[in-house]
Amino acid sequence: MDPKLHIIISSTRPGRVGPAVGRWFHELARRHGGFDAELVDLIDFHLPLYDEAVHPRMQQYEHEHTRRWSASVDAADAFVFVMPEYNYSPPPALVNALAYVTREWHYKPAGFVGYGAGFSGGLRAVQAARLHVTTL
Repeated sequence: MDPKLHIIISSTRPGRVGPAVGRWFHELARRHGGFDAELVDLIDFHLPLYDEAVHPRMQQYEHEHTRRWSASVDAADAFVFVMPEYNYSPPPALVNALAYVTREWHYKPAGFVGYGAGFSGGLRAVQAARLHVTTL
């Protein structure tokens, strides 16, 4: 059984190009053959600004959107975050989604596909997101 790789489209902004970049990378992962690759779009989870009363390490989720997100993250063995750069930072939707759960991320490898119209091509966003992800 191949490891389950979630390729997470990390921007929820209207007019985003993340789905196209995500589909491109999903096809590369699928052709690689070493993963059971699944494309996951943050927009489908409708995560508001973090709204759980209990710290996520307790896994006592009150809201259905959190339970759905938790199940998705928990189901994966590894992640690739597809993200643009917003003002030298990762998308706020990704930062919020990372904070929603804790244990579900533990000890799972992660990679990044950054993109952007500017000189860095998303590099600064990836650098900042890496700090969040390695903390989890």
